[in-house]
Amino acid sequence: MTRLRMDRRLSLGIVALFLACGDDSRESGSASASVSASGFVTSASSATAANTSGGSESGSGSDSEGSSGGDASTSASSASSDGTSSTTSASASASSTSASSDPTTGDPTTSGGSDSDTEGSCAEVTVMAENKKQPADIIFAIDNSGSMDFEEGEVQKNMNTFSNQIIQSGIDAHVVLISNSNICIAPPLGSGACPVDDKPPSYKHVNDGVGSNDALDKILNHFADWQDMMRPDGQKHVVVVSDDNANMAANTFHTMFKAFGPSYEDYKFHAIVGTWDVGDVFKCAQDPVCCATIADEGKVYKQLVSLTGGVLGPLCDGGKQKFTELFTTLSMEVVQEATIACEWDIPEPMGMDLDFGKVNVDYLDGMGGKQVIPKVDSADACGNLEAWYYDDNDMPTKIYACPALCTKIQANPMAKVDVKFGCESIIPQ
Repeated sequence: MTRLRMDRRLSLGIVALFLACGDDSRESGSASASVSASGFVTSASSATAANTSGGSESGSGSDSEGSSGGDASTSASSASSDGTSSTTSASASASSTSASSDPTTGDPTTSGGSDSDTEGSCAEVTVMAENKKQPADIIFAIDNSGSMDFEEGEVQKNMNTFSNQIIQSGIDAHVVLISNSNICIAPPLGSGACPVDDKPPSYKHVNDGVGSNDALDKILNHFADWQDMMRPDGQKHVVVVSDDNANMAANTFHTMFKAFGPSYEDYKFHAIVGTWDVGDVFKCAQDPVCCATIADEGKVYKQLVSLTGGVLGPLCDGGKQKFTELFTTLSMEVVQEATIACEWDIPEPMGMDLDFGKVNVDYLDGMGGKQVIPKVDSADACGNLEAWYYDDNDMPTKIYACPALCTKIQANPMAKVDVKFGCESIIPQ
């Protein structure tokens, strides 16, 4: 009886490979898929060739004694109604199918491992999906006091450049702006339909004036208005632009912001503020233009930058305000802070139904080592386990790594994750 083994892998790029393996009579097939930027398989073509006893297979792939395959470049041809044909090629690494005992009773951290189910063997599908960069959730609070008219215009002018530089790096950015309607963001980031320039899901304008000293208060008080823009796996960034200081202590804001949830604990605070003020007589003598521009040194903001390892930009320096350069620096900081996102889209099932109770995940360290990762029911069940879970157990669309596994993956630039469909999921014992 013929038994198909199909594997599905997640790593840099998406490749689909169908392998056949069995006993005396076998069918072999190859498939190729084109993929969208989101990592989903969008189309596939396939072809099969019969292999009879004593005969030979036709096609570009080969099988040695029916037990294993090496690196192969396979092609699939499909005939159209008028007799013409087209050929699609896919390159993948093939591996052997083997029978073994129930994997749920084995060691889930064994290097090498085997592909099996409770019946002794199973058919798997492996699709490679690209490791994505961690998304960025960015909150801007802009001082709208009368002395900030010029700065408001510069923020408005540079916001699209800032966001585009982040998006072009492959990072999915969500931007929140807390400001009155003096600032209105044009497309592509905003809608340009002032004063309501929101453009979900990437941009939201919380329309409230920010005073000289209350930027931190406004960020905290408007949590209910911007929290839906934040994502559990998003790297949080807070940016304040002001010519004054804050009336809230740095440690107070720091504690309250982190208390919003686990994804807020490692936030970065950035500030474009006065790095000195009229009290610095020597600096004022050297730079009278900026001395007149800065109402007060942003001491609290500077402390928050230091606490979180963010970027500090001078509101004015050498008689000039260099907003374009500062926003470029900020965007590069956001890009550099992004790590591998510990989530993967579940690809479309190329003409087959998927049993989400038969999914397994392997961690590959990039040096030949493999660790079979068990599944848990939810994030709450993770604890200190190096495990994975679905975003929704009833209708899953994503696979998430538990924090311990996520830390391991992000610490290893060579790390890859294989997600395999078709064999009973391994559950920690």
